[in-house]
Amino acid sequence: MSTRTNDEIRADRLAKAGQVLTALLAVTAYAVAWLIKRSWRRLLPAYWVAAELAVAWVAGPLGLSWQTVGILTLAITATAACWQARSRTVRAWRAAIAVVLGGAAVATVAGGGPAAMAAHPTLTIAVPTALGAVLGWPWWHHLRHLAPPAAPEPVVIDEPVDVVDPLTAHWEQRWQHEVVGQGVCAGTSLVKAVEPRPGITEALVRLAPGTKPGPLFKSGVDVEVALDLNEGAVGWRSTGKRAWLRVVLVENSYIATGVPWTGPTYNNGRFEIARFADGSPGDWVASRPKYGVLGGLVVGSTGAGKSRALGALIANLLAGGVQVAVGDPQNGQSLPAWRDAVEYHPGIEKTTLLARRAHSEIMRRSQLLADAGVEAFDENDPRVKALGLSRFIMIIDECQLILIPNTPIVALVEQSAETMRKTGFGIVLATQLPQMRSLGGSVRLRDALVAGNALVLRLSNRGSGTTILPDDFVGDPFALQPEIDGKSTAGMGYLRHSNRVGMLCRVPNLDEAAAAAAAPRVPVRWNVPEVDPKSPIVLPGHRAPAKAATTAGGGSAVDRLRAAFGGGGGRKATTVVEQDTPLTPAEWVLACLRRGPASAQALLDRPDCPVNQSQLYALLGRLKDTGRITPPAQRGGPFTISA
Repeated sequence: MSTRTNDEIRADRLAKAGQVLTALLAVTAYAVAWLIKRSWRRLLPAYWVAAELAVAWVAGPLGLSWQTVGILTLAITATAACWQARSRTVRAWRAAIAVVLGGAAVATVAGGGPAAMAAHPTLTIAVPTALGAVLGWPWWHHLRHLAPPAAPEPVVIDEPVDVVDPLTAHWEQRWQHEVVGQGVCAGTSLVKAVEPRPGITEALVRLAPGTKPGPLFKSGVDVEVALDLNEGAVGWRSTGKRAWLRVVLVENSYIATGVPWTGPTYNNGRFEIARFADGSPGDWVASRPKYGVLGGLVVGSTGAGKSRALGALIANLLAGGVQVAVGDPQNGQSLPAWRDAVEYHPGIEKTTLLARRAHSEIMRRSQLLADAGVEAFDENDPRVKALGLSRFIMIIDECQLILIPNTPIVALVEQSAETMRKTGFGIVLATQLPQMRSLGGSVRLRDALVAGNALVLRLSNRGSGTTILPDDFVGDPFALQPEIDGKSTAGMGYLRHSNRVGMLCRVPNLDEAAAAAAAPRVPVRWNVPEVDPKSPIVLPGHRAPAKAATTAGGGSAVDRLRAAFGGGGGRKATTVVEQDTPLTPAEWVLACLRRGPASAQALLDRPDCPVNQSQLYALLGRLKDTGRITPPAQRGGPFTISA
C-alpha cells in the first residue's frame, strides 16, 4: 500500500479541477457559439441596453440634458416604428424597446447621470438590463419566424391551363432584362403586349406600390436607348388609373416620308393636327363639351413647319364653324394665304389692338355668361345660344414682336389666357424662339397656354434664359436635324396634351393656298367695339394713368386767362414730361412680387433679371430683414409683399 504525500494529493486535485474547469469553459463557449449562431437576433436588445447605459454614463461628462436625450429617444422610436419590417407587430416591438430603454436613459440622466448610476445601481443598471432581457427573449425569435399559413390543397382542374401569349412573354422578358435591368423604369412590369399594326407594339405596364407615373413619362429617351429604338419611338399614354400605364413602342415609323393632307378632320372640338410615329392621329383639343375653349402654343424654328401647322389649325377651326381672328405682326408675311379667309390684322400696331380687343371680349363674355347663370361655355347650351355667343379663337404668329417684357400688353394677354376657357374664347400663340422672353417673360402665360395644347417642332437654338417648353415636356426637339437620311424634318416635332405625350409626330404636307380657298367663311362677331389706339392699357381693377397737365388745358386760373387772351407775358408754358428711370434691383424685385407671389428661382429665371443668383439671394435677404417682403413658409416657396 502506497502512501501519497499532501503535495501529491493537492496536485491530483488541481489536475482534476483543471479538467473540470476546462470542460466547463468548453461547454460554455460552445453554448455561447450556438446561441450566437442559431438565434443571435434574440440578443438584439443587449445592444439597446448597452446603448442606454452608454448614453446615461456619457451624459454627465458631455453635459447633455435630459431634454436632449428625450429628443434623441423620440427620433429613435420613430425610426424603429417606421423602418421596414415583416409586419406591424415587429415595428411595434422595436418601438416598445426604444420607449422603455429610452425612458430609462432619460430618467437616469435627469437623476444625475454617472452619479445616479453609482448611487442607485439597481434602478439605473439592473432594472434596464432585466427589461431588455424580458423584451428580447423569446419574442423576437417568434416574431421573426412565424409559422407560414397552411397551403391549400391543390385542386385538380380538368380544363387546360391558358398558354402565355408569346408576344407578351417576348416583350415581358425584354422589358425586364433590357429596360428594368438597366435601371430604367424601376418599379414597373410589363403584363400585356399587343401588335395593332406591323412594327407597332402597345404594352400595358403595371406600377409597383410607391412608383409615380410622372418620372416615367420623361423616360422615353432612356427606354429608346435600352431597346435600341429610333428617337421619338416611345410614347406614354395614361389609362386613367394610377397603377397602369400604356407604352407604345415603334419599330417602323409611319412618318418618315411625310403625311399627306386629306382635308379637315374636325369632330366635336378635336381634330388631327399631326401624325404620331406609330401612325395614330395626334389631336389638337380646341374645345370640350361643358368645359370651354382651350388655347395652345406652337413653337418651331425657321423652316420647321410652323406656318404649315398653323394652316392646318385654321383650316380645321373654320371647318368646325369656329370664329378665327389672326394677328400677324410681320405685316402679312407670316400667314399670307389666310388673309381673305379669316379676320386678318397685319402689323404690330393692329395685332396689339387685336390682343386688347380680345381681352375686352373675354371680360364682356364673362359678364354675359355670369348674368345668364352659365358656369362654363357650352355652345349647345340654350342660354349660350340666346346670347348669340359661339367659339372664338385668336391666333397670333410671331408673338415675340408684341409681347415685350415689362410692358402692359404682357399683363393684358396673361390675364386673357388665364380667364379665357370658360368664356368660349381661346388664344393660340406661335413663335420661333424657344425662350420665355418670347412670351414677355411670363411663366403664367406659358402655363395657361400649354395646359391646353403644345406643339413643339424642330428647334435649332436653345437660346439663353428659361426655355419656353413646359416643365413636364418630354422629347428633345433640339436633337432633330434639318435632314435625317437625306429627308427633311420640316414639320417634325412633339405634340403634348392631356393623355398622350413624348412621341415624335409630323404635321401634314398642307397646300395653304388650296386649303384657304376651300375653307368655309365664318363671319366674326364681336361683342365689344374696336379699341382706340390712343387709349392707355388699363387692367380691370386698376386706374388709368393721369394725363400730363399743361397751361393750355390746366394750371391756375391766371394761366388759363393768359392763354385765352394770348398774353403769355414773360411766363412760358410748361409741360410735364415723365421720365422713365431704370429700376434698381430692389425695385425690380418688389415690382415682380406686386404682380403675384414668386419664388427665388422664378425671379432668377426671368429674362430681365438684373442680378445673378448670389446677388438675388442677398437682395432677398436684405428685403426680408427690413420687413418689405415676407419669406416663404418652406424652402423654395414663393416670396410675398409684406402687408
